[in-house]
Amino acid sequence: MMMLLSTISEAFLYACFALLMGSFIFSLIPEDLKPTIVVSKKAKLMAVAGIAVFSFMPVFNIMIYLLEEYSFLYVLESVLLTFEIGKAWIVTIVITIFLAVFICLFDDRNSPAYPILGIGLLLAMVAAMSWTTHSHAVYGIQGFITHFIHFGTVIVWIGVLTMVAWFSINKENWIAFLSWFHTMAVFCFAIIFVTGLTLMSYSMTITEYPNSWMQPYGQSLLIKHLLILPLIGYAFINGFLMKRKLRVKENVDPRPWTRLESVIVLFIFAATGAMSQQEPPHNNVLLSKETLLQAFGILPSSEGSLVPLTVELVANYKGISFGILAIAFLAISIYSFIKKMPPIFSFIMSILLVLCALFAISFSVIAY
Repeated sequence: MMMLLSTISEAFLYACFALLMGSFIFSLIPEDLKPTIVVSKKAKLMAVAGIAVFSFMPVFNIMIYLLEEYSFLYVLESVLLTFEIGKAWIVTIVITIFLAVFICLFDDRNSPAYPILGIGLLLAMVAAMSWTTHSHAVYGIQGFITHFIHFGTVIVWIGVLTMVAWFSINKENWIAFLSWFHTMAVFCFAIIFVTGLTLMSYSMTITEYPNSWMQPYGQSLLIKHLLILPLIGYAFINGFLMKRKLRVKENVDPRPWTRLESVIVLFIFAATGAMSQQEPPHNNVLLSKETLLQAFGILPSSEGSLVPLTVELVANYKGISFGILAIAFLAISIYSFIKKMPPIFSFIMSILLVLCALFAISFSVIAY
């Protein structure tokens, strides 16, 4: 239960960061380069409160573990004052208070200095969170900088997407918006890809990635990567096909399709949250051969001897069949937009795409 709550809270924590970052960025964009965006102070303050509450969950998890042995006040004082994650949460709370006051008093001012200050406060919280990560604990300042750039870039990209998906009240200037957002999204994706691979290398050797699937951390990472497939599909729809339809003045509302993209992102946030609750593999764990097969549901639970496990992907008719189905569902998802089908149909196809890709991999696994 705590695992589920932690995963959900982590996903909403990222969403709160993205909402605030997107609102500040759009305050800097000229009116003729964006649709009309309306974000109330109440929504921003709720996002600030969300950061304060959801960022406490990792602290709470440690406290629950220690409360089995010590009193509540002792545990609270110890975790907040001696654990790095507790100190970082205190810093986060202080910054959220400043940010809440800033939003109440200054956020509606027209000067570009105000949203820049808001972005600075958000990045300060990103830095506080990056200080408590596994990458910083193991690799020091290099790990801290990598995580900071990765997380900061994610909330910039997804923040802008969140604004147009859920807070735009019309579709005016959408082509002008896409002209700069497409370039920004490609640039952000490139940074996220490079820093993501770097962070991944901090937890495992890249060539040992399949071996990580025998652990919960690797399984969550695999699901996260598979969710990128429909995300790329929606990026193609919203970045290329949508622009083409709008240029020929077709009567199409781009907002429902950007909302689908943002929902896929929320699933990716959830998978990331699940990863944060797991121990990275570090390439030195001895597990039974049955562990991975049980994780994919290929074998029932049984007792296996602990031996080093190597995982390989081998082509077979079941894996290939599900792989072909996954490609077909991706094509249908994109084609449904061309044929003006309801967005929910495309979303269902995207979920089936991820499931079939997961089955394709699970049936292609050989452990020895």
